[in-house]
Amino acid sequence: MAAAGRGPMRASDVDREQVIAALKVAFVQGRLTKDELDLRVGQAFTARTYAELAVVMADIPAGLSAAQPPGKPATARGWPPLNSSAKTAVGVIIGATMMTVALWLTAWFAGNGALLAGAIIATGVDLVILCAAGANLLERRQQKRSGGALPPPSSRRSVKTAAIATRDRWPGKDALCVVR
Repeated sequence: MAAAGRGPMRASDVDREQVIAALKVAFVQGRLTKDELDLRVGQAFTARTYAELAVVMADIPAGLSAAQPPGKPATARGWPPLNSSAKTAVGVIIGATMMTVALWLTAWFAGNGALLAGAIIATGVDLVILCAAGANLLERRQQKRSGGALPPPSSRRSVKTAAIATRDRWPGKDALCVVR
């Protein structure tokens, strides 16, 4: 330890923290027991000079303070976080479903024909909302996975597509009107 050469000079708090960090590394490597670590950390805290710190580190190899601390623990892989549009779509799906279920329960217990008809209509509307929100979620997911890039154009065009493309060169002519 370089501090041994400075013997009677007073040690700073930073010097004590470096010694304690080296003691912790030695403990992790199995060079010290828990009791020895506790004893030496106490001695490092009370040490006033470099000579006293050198005594604490006397039988521990130099260079342990440069050892890497343990890495960050691995996180469990799960669903990726949702963006705002996905949260909105999920909220719409849940809200529409809850309203439809509430209407069905009310119609069931009330035994009212008008409420039952309303529940049937609400179910149809709910299915449309579910399909639209689900399609939005799938489209956003596909855009995110593809980076927003379109698929490459097909090198093979059908004869009919080529004929429409050549006929449809003047303004105002719609290709959909030509194909019948």
